[in-house]
Amino acid sequence: MSPRTPEQFEEMRESRRKQIMDSALKLFASEGYSHCSISQLAKHAGISKGLMYNYFESKEALLLALIENGMNEVMTLLDPNMDGKLNPNEVEGFIRKFFHSMNENLQFWSLFLGVVLQPGVKAYLEDKPFGNVMEHFAPKLLDYFKEMGYEDPMLELLTISAMIEGYGSLLLFIESGENFPPESLRKYEDRMVKMFTRNQQK
Repeated sequence: MSPRTPEQFEEMRESRRKQIMDSALKLFASEGYSHCSISQLAKHAGISKGLMYNYFESKEALLLALIENGMNEVMTLLDPNMDGKLNPNEVEGFIRKFFHSMNENLQFWSLFLGVVLQPGVKAYLEDKPFGNVMEHFAPKLLDYFKEMGYEDPMLELLTISAMIEGYGSLLLFIESGENFPPESLRKYEDRMVKMFTRNQQK
């Protein structure tokens, strides 16, 4: 049997890292972030505590990796051509693709939002940047609303953020068995597109 190449080792490491993160997301969601220990996380992932530390130096580092990973997925949808500027077509594409992603990956996003919205997590994350996510996400949208001529760009930024988070909260109810008419959810998406891709001042 030939020895593994560096690329194969890196692939194995990334696979194990994803396994740990997927397992942690489920445990954080079911048991609560504040109540989980590294030992519990390692056991749930099916690895030793020592091996866990080879991937994440602490429970906090694992949490931040989970959140940055989820938010980076959002970032890839926001500025697809990576030119640093947004136009109405890109903002509409972002809204529709993100909503599609949330609906197609309902379990992931319901777990993700269930963890992020926990009081202990929100308190811990206060004032912590997530790499390029917080650095670029808000400024790009803010610049877009200024370019589009909205009277209060910051208000629009807060509103679109709240509406996305609100839609995410609906997913938690859907995942738990609540039934929302699909047509109403589509109208919610259309309402957002209309609000944030047209100059409402004209």
